Amino acid sequence: MSFEQLVHDVLEPDLCTVCGACQLACPAGVIGFDGLEPVLTEPAWTESDCGTCGDCLAVCPGADPATRQSEERLFGRGRDAEERWTGIFSEVLAGHALDAEVFEASASGGSLTALLQAAMVVLDVDVVLAMGRDPDEPWRAAPVIVRDPGDLIETTQSTYQLAPYLGALRETMLEHPEAKVALTGVACHIQAMRKLQAMDTEAGRWARDQVVLMMEPACSSNTRPEGTRAVIEGRAEVPVESVVRLRYREGAYPGEISVRTDDGKDHRVAFWQAVRDFAGNKTHRCLSCGDWMSGLADVSVSDGDPNIFAASAGDGERAKHGRVFVRTKAGAEAVAGAGAQGFLAVSPVELKGLNLGLERKRNRRASYERSGGPIPAGPIPGHREELEIVPDERWIAAPDGTTDRAWERGEDE
Repeated sequence: MSFEQLVHDVLEPDLCTVCGACQLACPAGVIGFDGLEPVLTEPAWTESDCGTCGDCLAVCPGADPATRQSEERLFGRGRDAEERWTGIFSEVLAGHALDAEVFEASASGGSLTALLQAAMVVLDVDVVLAMGRDPDEPWRAAPVIVRDPGDLIETTQSTYQLAPYLGALRETMLEHPEAKVALTGVACHIQAMRKLQAMDTEAGRWARDQVVLMMEPACSSNTRPEGTRAVIEGRAEVPVESVVRLRYREGAYPGEISVRTDDGKDHRVAFWQAVRDFAGNKTHRCLSCGDWMSGLADVSVSDGDPNIFAASAGDGERAKHGRVFVRTKAGAEAVAGAGAQGFLAVSPVELKGLNLGLERKRNRRASYERSGGPIPAGPIPGHREELEIVPDERWIAAPDGTTDRAWERGEDE
């Protein structure tokens, strides 16, 4: 196997998640990214140079996230049908950051940021991988390596934009191999890291020994950079070249897209409008994704409000908090340590009520399962969503008395 096999099995069927795991795992260090596409960075490199190495395909979650195998290693069993979309967990809690600055900066309470900060203090984590912004083009997402807990405040809030991510750990792996690492990532990032940890390679051994904590937010609206550009230029009506700061969930819950331009002005776009613009800019892999959360992180967090899009359309303000799914021993230790050190407040909560982000994901997945085209494997072998598919606009209704011309044109997910 070789990079050419990755092209055939993943890139050509449009199943690449843009996770960057191939870049991290490649022993020769010859895989990079051209925008969102994995490429060979050595022009003279050929399939014969790869020899029998197939590490890039082995680590890739694009076609096969290998969820069942990872669950067997983590929990001793795979999830059952009732756990299809939640995964296996020991408890679920309502959580929010106790630091006022983190809480105010967050989208839904700052639980992930608080846990990452606590990991650097309690678990002696040296390096955190988080999603930030490109310093040269601040409207673009880019991975950041964080070494100071205070710097994590700038990475709060969800980032609804694809960017090669896990490859940013390669320098840490090679130059600082003894550093303890924590990371936050969406489902495909966590799946890739669990696959890497199972590999008998130098990168796999490093990931097993040094990546000590993995956390994830629930994911249902990741898009190409063009989705963000559509919001900035079409909704905020400013050129992307003028953007100096971008946040996706700023202000009172559920937050608005906040765009600051080089003239010092702040521009806001309603969250429900932005999600509609994201809709037409998803990759096939994201649209057909079989996961909301990987279920493989040590801790997963979703919005505490299960009706987020109704809230964003003006249905009343809800208190910011997250639903914290504790899955592993490492996750339980992180949550306990964060509470003991004053980073995080948690309380018991029941999983109930319709979650619109999850329902959108379930409906999209069902439609792709029936399409007959190439789609990524789901977490339960052979399982299919049996439901009457509801059009996406039903989940993100515009506020009464308003219209959305782009949506009326049928630019649907």
